[in-house]
Amino acid sequence: MDQVGKIEKLEGNKATVSVKRISACGENCKGCSSACKQPSVIFETDITGDYEVGDYVEITTENEVLLKQIAMLYGIPFIIMLATIGIFQLLLRNNPDKDIISAVASVASLALSFFILKSYDKKEMKKNTLKFTIGRKL
Repeated sequence: MDQVGKIEKLEGNKATVSVKRISACGENCKGCSSACKQPSVIFETDITGDYEVGDYVEITTENEVLLKQIAMLYGIPFIIMLATIGIFQLLLRNNPDKDIISAVASVASLALSFFILKSYDKKEMKKNTLKFTIGRKL
């Protein structure tokens, strides 16, 4: 996946680059206010070539790491929601309102998955698992 980053600092052959995180709304602030509040990802990487602070560069991300994060982003809420529906269906077998109750509980389980994903994201950002490669200067 290709993105655009800005070189913030250069020290020898190391560069500190900031890349704005991509949100689901496609950075359309009129349609979604979260894109404006998305923090930039700042990382250090080896750099070779003639770059200066403030240059915009093409950034390439490893697809396998990105696919893992996408699977977590969509898989965790889906699994938690299905498990919640199954548990409530089993617990409320004889209740005539079991479908409505399990539906409401499954929607509430999405709030739980939000907090799980938020802590997962913080952990992954500390580990710096995203591997960025600097391409050409823009």
